[in-house]
Formats: sequence, structure tokens, C-alpha cells
Amino acid sequence: MCNTLRNLKDILWILVEDSTEPSWVVSNILDDCGVPFVHLNIPTPQSEKPKVNEPFWFRPKGILQRNLGLQWLRQNLILGRNKGVLYIADDDNSYNLRIFEEMRGTNKVSTWPVGFAGELPWEGCVTSKNRTHIISMWSVYKPERPFPIDMAGFAVNIDLILQHKNAGFDYKRLRGMQESQFLLDLGLKNWRELEPLADGCRKILVWHTRTAEPLLTLWNKLESQGVIAPPIDDWP
Repeated sequence: MCNTLRNLKDILWILVEDSTEPSWVVSNILDDCGVPFVHLNIPTPQSEKPKVNEPFWFRPKGILQRNLGLQWLRQNLILGRNKGVLYIADDDNSYNLRIFEEMRGTNKVSTWPVGFAGELPWEGCVTSKNRTHIISMWSVYKPERPFPIDMAGFAVNIDLILQHKNAGFDYKRLRGMQESQFLLDLGLKNWRELEPLADGCRKILVWHTRTAEPLLTLWNKLESQGVIAPPIDDWP
């Protein structure tokens, strides 16, 4: 993340460490990185940590950490005075720097496709021919969700965070509903209200890149049935 963020201007990195106290390793990385930062920490409860042989997607990750980051924003920023956009980044993603520049213009909530998400080669928004508004969402996992998108696939104007002080994340939510409930709590109703970025949702600028083969179970099943994905530019 440091090597990505150090190429950007006017950015604040709020890093929330999953630990009982800030580690010297992370502190040193932040000090050396050169990016303005806030270093917070809160441990994941033992009961919510992944168990042996559980798939990586079985339990929600970063619930308390994300909520602590939201709390910091609400305690330190003032509605109407401080401007900005919140993006919840993760260290298992790869980013094209262009997406960070594009999201700066977010009015409420912007979105874009994410590579290797939802057990598909990509998941996310599909726009009209003129690429100005979203007409559908390409998602197979619980497509009926109000916002069938990945955490890496949207950014939020800070005003919404400050206006809706109870919006956050919860271990008790149904699997796959963290993003949707968060956006509902921010006052949105469904994906039709989202602002398309990445050339009208035709470019993939964010990828899930774990050190393992991408999970494409659903896509393999669809492909065997002759399903064709919506068009995306520059797909290898």
C-alpha cells in the first residue's frame, strides 16, 4: 500500500492495525513511507478470527478496524469545513493509480468494476451505451442485494460519513451484506444511485490479488452453461 499511496497527492492514510497495541514494524513502515498517516489499532475478538480449515471468505474481516477508522473521521472532521472522499483499501488488492484520481470527484458514492471478485473474472457496474449511468450490476453471488458490489469497488464522499453517524459494519450481518447495509445506512436506496467511474465501468482499475489462484468457481459454472459476461475493455 505504501508504494501505491506515495505516488498520490492530498491523501491521508488511516491505517488500523489488528492488534492490541501499535507494532513497531507497522510504525516504522509508516514513518518511512512519506505519506501523511494516522496509525490506529484494535484487535479482532478471538471469537471472530478465522478458524482452521475455514475458507478465507467465511468470516467478515476488518469490522472493528473499519469502524474505528470511521470513528476517527467523525471525531476529527467537521461537516461543511473538511472535504474529501473515503475509500476503504486493503492490502490484498492491486490498484491502478487512476482510480484514486477519479474518485476525488465523487458527489455521494462512486463505483467501478473489481477484478477477480465474487468468484468471477470481474464484478461490478454495467453502464448504458453512452456510459453515463448504470443500467445493471454484473454479479452472481446474491445479485438481489441492494448493492451487489465488493468493498474495493466504491468510494464515499466524506459528507455522508459525517451526516450518518451510525453507519458502519457489524459481525452479525448476513454474509455478503456488509457493503449493502453500510450504503443503506448512508442514505442510499440501491445501486441505481451510484456514480460510474473507470470509463463508464469499462475499465478494471482494482484487482483482488491474493498469493493464490483466483477463486472463479461461479464463473467456471456459468461459462460451461454458455453465459457471456458483459463487455469490459482490455480484458486479457
